[in-house]
Amino acid sequence: MIFNFYSMKKYAYDLGLGLRFAILALLFALGFMGCDREDEPIPSYLTIEPFELQETDLGWHGSISQKITHADIFMFDSTGNESISLGVFELPATIPVINKGSFSLNIDPVIKANGSSLSLQAYPFYTRFSKNINLKTDVPQVVKPTTKYHEDAVFEVIEDFENDNFIFSVERDGNTNTTVVRSTEDVFEGQYVGLVKLDTANAGIVAQTEDLFDLSIATSGKIFIELNYKTDVPLTFGIIPVSDNGQEGEPIWEWFVVARGEWNKIYFNLTDAISSTNFNRFAIAFTSTIPFEDGKFTLLEANIMFDNFKLVHF
Repeated sequence: MIFNFYSMKKYAYDLGLGLRFAILALLFALGFMGCDREDEPIPSYLTIEPFELQETDLGWHGSISQKITHADIFMFDSTGNESISLGVFELPATIPVINKGSFSLNIDPVIKANGSSLSLQAYPFYTRFSKNINLKTDVPQVVKPTTKYHEDAVFEVIEDFENDNFIFSVERDGNTNTTVVRSTEDVFEGQYVGLVKLDTANAGIVAQTEDLFDLSIATSGKIFIELNYKTDVPLTFGIIPVSDNGQEGEPIWEWFVVARGEWNKIYFNLTDAISSTNFNRFAIAFTSTIPFEDGKFTLLEANIMFDNFKLVHF
């Protein structure tokens, strides 16, 4: 057997050279990564607590129950005349912010329009919260935002069921056994709530407001319903257009509520539905029935409870 010592020597040399190059490349990469870590900015942390809705005039705006679930947050840098959007966050939220210095922090209260997390909207009738902050490296800050009803908000109706005459007094189903009555049962606020009792002999209800509301979109702008509710069965809310001569248009049933065993707050956005009609006056209506499945009712009895119904617009 013949050994080629020259070839073996060259192979060892090449192997050593390759190894040295590999070590140098690794050291360079580690050095580069180390530089990245050194240059990486250290954020400050901004914690936004849940909103508080403040009372201004209970006789004007009624209850201050609210369900502000999210916040649209941005900062304004007056030095650079620059607006910096931080995004929309579910509250409470802790947000890392790399910007440093003095800013005007602005927070818009955001609700789930129509009860949907896919329809997050800054509620137009709540005011924006603003505060000057000074952001410093790795210094956390906690902000507790407040809001109130916008001074230009018009409350077309506020129904807290504390008086004898209340909305949804007109029967549309012809069954006087299913009506909205005042009740002291499981009260949300005050002394009374609106209550509907259903059973298998009186399994459904369709009721509307006696009053007609002038909601011309040209003058009203945004139009919402606010409502506290608790219900054993699903509900559907709608608007009934009515012409000047009293002729009804086609009802629009677009707003849904699922059964819920605890009191909840919901906001219905009526703006687009009303703007799609040629009417200016509307009644508000709701309907519900005990579900019927596999040849039988799913419940023998069901309660529907309302409180703090508001129709509000600009």
